[in-house]
Amino acid sequence: MGAPTWAWLSRRVEAKVIGRALEHASKVIEVAEASYKLFQEFRDGSADKVKENYSTVHKLEKEADEIKRSILKELSRGFIHPIDREELVRLVLINDDIAAYLKAASRRACLVDPGGITAVIRDLIMEMVGRVVESTKLLKKAIEALVNSPESALELADSVERLEEEVDEIRMEALAEVLKLCDEAKPSACIIAKEIVDSVENSEDRCEDSADVIRSIVVLRT
Repeated sequence: MGAPTWAWLSRRVEAKVIGRALEHASKVIEVAEASYKLFQEFRDGSADKVKENYSTVHKLEKEADEIKRSILKELSRGFIHPIDREELVRLVLINDDIAAYLKAASRRACLVDPGGITAVIRDLIMEMVGRVVESTKLLKKAIEALVNSPESALELADSVERLEEEVDEIRMEALAEVLKLCDEAKPSACIIAKEIVDSVENSEDRCEDSADVIRSIVVLRT
């Protein structure tokens, strides 16, 4: 196979994979939005509705995982330059982690009576999840921009990084409130509150990691 033919085939397969990556990113957004609805119920103190919403989060995260496996199978065929393939694999795996951490946070919310966690902490968790939702939407736009507008992709990646910094600040505020809860409430409520905060923060960290991969892809193409 000659070089021009290989390059054409590589670009064609890469475009297909990026299209699937966008499909996966859309599903991750759905997971984030479903998680946000779950934590709205958590904030409002409805344990039963939290559990009902978890089934939706779980279903959507499983669908995202299936798309991820399909993309990795496509990439395993090798019709993309190895460097590009490695970066696309990283992008998909990291984006899948965003959904996985949100599912973990949502699952933990099912383990405790929301009323056992202070309203302040529940509000702060909502703020964090809201920023994760925003980050997932920016990441999808950045992936869309990879082909035709790399400068826009970089700007969107920078916006995700700023949101991660905001989440980190909110997390510190939330942890301060969790420590108060530890001094005043049942240990179980304190532990679950911290686990939820950490899982949401991990999800946003993965958003930033995804933004870094997008920057790397842009650099490799210039």
